[in-house]
This record gives sequence, structure tokens and C-alpha cells, in this order.
Amino acid sequence: MEPLVQQTERFSELLAVSCGSLVSTWDAEKVRRALQWARYLLHVYRRFAGRGRVREALERRLPARGGPLGLRSFAALESGDARLALRLLRNRALAPAAARALPSLLFPGPAADHRDDVPQSRLVLLARRGSALRLLCRLGGDAPRSALLRTHAELLDARLHELGGADSAAARKLLDTLWTRGPREHVLDVTAEALLLREEDPETAQITDPAGADETQKLLRWLLESPEVLAAFCRHLPARRLASVAGCHHALSRAYLDLLTTWATRLHYDLQMGAWVPTQMEDMPWEELCLRLQSLCHAQPFLREEVLVTLRSRKTLDGDFEVPGMSIWTDLLLALPGGA
Repeated sequence: MEPLVQQTERFSELLAVSCGSLVSTWDAEKVRRALQWARYLLHVYRRFAGRGRVREALERRLPARGGPLGLRSFAALESGDARLALRLLRNRALAPAAARALPSLLFPGPAADHRDDVPQSRLVLLARRGSALRLLCRLGGDAPRSALLRTHAELLDARLHELGGADSAAARKLLDTLWTRGPREHVLDVTAEALLLREEDPETAQITDPAGADETQKLLRWLLESPEVLAAFCRHLPARRLASVAGCHHALSRAYLDLLTTWATRLHYDLQMGAWVPTQMEDMPWEELCLRLQSLCHAQPFLREEVLVTLRSRKTLDGDFEVPGMSIWTDLLLALPGGA
């Protein structure tokens, strides 16, 4: 175990160095050996990906080596060769002889042995993500918001994948950091987009990325176990958008409906106005509450049924009044399709 840990630690240091000026002393042979080292560790990842003990041993040691530019997790070994290659391609300090040899080392052609070990597809994917992000950042306000959200969601999904299994504490730490430091509204929008990534074409997603459910579960678990984030998520997202996300994830739809009913209990009936009004400034207005419940009813048949069953149960417990203004549950049912 210890030799494997040391190998991984040293490669993490090498990965960090590949961004700097020290590569000016590298020749073609050193670049070739570095890429071979990365591919060896790719085989290590594939062999031990399902062995929790090995993963934990490596995860504990990696952050101390290489800093933020090195390996951040055991799962990062899966794309370590592609990251090394991309950094060398971008580094103008790389010695001329090594720079000339690098393309042939990365793209040896159809006659090469072990073509599965060559990081062509992984390298192309990383380069496309980086280029897309840079293009969207340069466009600034002119960039289509949907494209920006999609790109950020895919990057978040890829980062969560690198952080290991569905129960990874590192994933929660990353998401907590984004929530604390990032623009919160944007974090919520990206989270919603990420939860919908595999739902647009679930059959294709299952074929091309059968392990992708892990990333979705990390996001859902973080959302459902963080009351502040969940409340902000359910208030910030537009009603139709949130209904679409809830329709794909039953645990989220249940939590969303629980929040809506909680917010409904905070309204009181104003006799002079003849309407349900908030008691506090932060309470959800009647109109917004109705819109969100209506959107849930229109999103999916099972959501409509769930909403109506919940409201009818609350109405019964509240006295089963049929007269408007006596029970908010009666009035909400009257405002929903099929609720009367």
C-alpha cells in the first residue's frame, strides 16, 4: 500500500510542476516517461476504484502534496494523463524539443499499441470544457444564459465525479464552499441545471454514463440535508423550472411540497382585504404560493395527485370547511385544477 501511496503523491507533485517554468529543462524522453507514469496510475485507478480502503488511504495523503494544482482526489487519476498533457500543451515554458515530440506522444496514430491508454478522448473533453468556459467568460453579458448554465453544470458534474463515490464527504465540502463563497443565485441555478442533465435523455445517459447517478445523489443529498439551501432553492427558482426539477426527483418534490405547506400556514385571512396575506415580510405571498402549486400540478400527473392529496388531508384536519376564507387549504384547493 505504501509504495502505491508514494507513487501517487509524487505524481501529484509532478502534475503541479507541469504548469510552471521547471518544464523548460524537460526533454522528450522525460515527457514520455511522465505520460507513461500517468497511464500507469490510470490502470491503478481502474483496478482499485471499487476498493474503499485504498481510496481512503490515498484521499488522506493527496491534499498535502502538489497543492491546488496537484491531484485532489483518488478519482482524479482517471483523467490525470489528460490533465498533464493539456497543461504541457498550454505551457510555453516547455523545452522546444519536448514540445515538438508531445503531439506524436499524445496522438501516435492508428498503428499504436494499447490505444485505449492514449488520452485522446479525455484530452479532447477537457480542452472543450476549458475552451467553452473561456469563450463564455469573454462573451460576458452577451453569452446565452442557458449555455452558461449548461457549461457550469457539466463542469460541476465532472468535479463531483472526480471526488469519488456517492457518499463522498469531499463532495459536500465542495458544495458548501460554493454556497458560502459563490454568487448564491447562480449556484442555485447551476444546481438545478445539473439535476436535469441526465433527465433530458435518460436512456442515452444510462448507456453513456451509467455511474452518473452518483453525482445526482450527491447534489440531492446536499440539497435535502441543508435547510437553508433547500429553502433558498425552492424560493429562488421560477415556478415552472422548479416543477420540472421536482418532477424528476421524488425526494425533492416531497421536500418542496412540505415547504409550500409550511409557508401556507404562515398566511392569515384579512377580512377587510378579503384575501390571504403574509404575517412577515419574508413570507411567500398568496399569489406566488398558488402559482407554485399550480406549476406542480401541471408538471406531472403524480405531482398533481400528491399536491391534491396533501391539501385535502390538511383541509380535513383543519375542519373540512367549504366556505372560502375559513381555511387556507380550502381556498388553495379551489385555486388548483381538479381541487374543487
